[in-house]
Amino acid sequence: MLFNSFTYLLFLPLVALLYWVAPARVRHLILLVASYIFYMSWMKVYGLLLFGLTAVNYLLGLLLARAKTLPSRRLVFIAGISINLFCLGLFKYTNFILESLRSSYAQLQHLFNLAALPAGAFSELPIILPLGISFFVFEFIHYLADVFKGAKPMVSPVRFGLFAAFFPSQIAGPIKRFQDFEEQLEKNAKFDKKLFNEGFLLIMQGMFKKVALGDNLAPLAQAGFAQPTAMGTFDTWVCVLAFALQIYYDFSGYTDIGRGSAMVLGFKLPENFMMPYSATSLRDFWHRWHISLSTWLRDYLYIPLGGSRKGKSAAAMNLLTTMLLGGLWHGASWHFVVWGAFHGSGLAVNRAFDSLIERVEFLKNASRTWWWTAMARVSTFILVCIGWVVFRANNMGEAMGIYQGMFTLRASSTVETPVSELFWQSTLPVSLVLYAVTYLALKYYPSWSLHLPESFRQFQAPVYARAMLLAGFALLVLGLAPQHSIPFIYFQF
Repeated sequence: MLFNSFTYLLFLPLVALLYWVAPARVRHLILLVASYIFYMSWMKVYGLLLFGLTAVNYLLGLLLARAKTLPSRRLVFIAGISINLFCLGLFKYTNFILESLRSSYAQLQHLFNLAALPAGAFSELPIILPLGISFFVFEFIHYLADVFKGAKPMVSPVRFGLFAAFFPSQIAGPIKRFQDFEEQLEKNAKFDKKLFNEGFLLIMQGMFKKVALGDNLAPLAQAGFAQPTAMGTFDTWVCVLAFALQIYYDFSGYTDIGRGSAMVLGFKLPENFMMPYSATSLRDFWHRWHISLSTWLRDYLYIPLGGSRKGKSAAAMNLLTTMLLGGLWHGASWHFVVWGAFHGSGLAVNRAFDSLIERVEFLKNASRTWWWTAMARVSTFILVCIGWVVFRANNMGEAMGIYQGMFTLRASSTVETPVSELFWQSTLPVSLVLYAVTYLALKYYPSWSLHLPESFRQFQAPVYARAMLLAGFALLVLGLAPQHSIPFIYFQF
């Protein structure tokens, strides 16, 4: 069941209705059942995996809290982390490891004239990656780590099960912190019309981002990366920019729909994006992009590795290690590792440059000027786009073809339809103008809404007016949508 499907548009209102009319004592159970229905609509058998991991981590949390000595607590903690990482590795990295072994042996065979491998050796296994496994495994690791540090475990199995399976954040985050989620569960909040309306508007925003923008940008990126050496320089940049915008609108659109769905049910999920492409450095970018992941990597990987406590060289190595593993988390392929290394190295250089600015008075004064900020934003965006190339490419050869087109003057050769022409053939010009005008109006000219009736500003117009507004919005999105629906990018992680 996808957020941008008609099935979900029926599923969410039904769940919200059942949730709010039911007695408070059974609401959490209703949400838990609904979350498993949502997850198992994709592949029923993996509902057992989610249930099994949830049961194991629930029991391990209770054991951690009851363990009397540090060695026993450490043993339970290590066992819990090992179980979670084993499951993640089994489903996500087994075939990656087998492929790497097969490729490595082929290289050694060529160099040293070794015997051929037996038939079927290191062959790919029929493993289907469970949706969202990277996200809920990280939530389990966070839970065990915090309980190990002294946080109180979740005692109610229903509440813990809901923490793990909560469908608005189940497949692609945001990565929740259990303390915040449990606090909201304990409140048993009454229906909040304002929060409900905000959530509804956020869902509409997310739908527009995903369907009208992200899904229309996907064919441009696909066409470009399918012919990396055939495009001219201009079309190569259009292709790269198309993917940069696609992954943002696709992922932030998903997050908006998920956060909006949670608000409709009375919950608040953490913000995951804060205008990341306006960042003034790679460091600033990771404070704005996929915030729940970057803070998780900081708290449960970078800081435990030593953070910046052991000197500049150690801090740089810890940054590189953290981002290498962060890249591998995104996908079981070497180009994701290269992407992680790119950002890890960039963050280390960024940290050293920030230190230099603080020591040199001229640079410190310059960094406060508007032109410095403008150049920092442009250069950061270009660096992020350079990283997106290796993230999107299927292999390094494809990425190098794109890089060649980006940084050398190259005319197009055998391209049937240039990427730039595909842009004008799509509904993107209309969609982007609508989105930009609406965004700028709300951000810089919020007073325009004062001319609307109060009921409309609070989204509390009569039912018929809201129904007409919703129908008009649905027709707009459908009119701007491409012919084929595109899966959410982060579902593969």
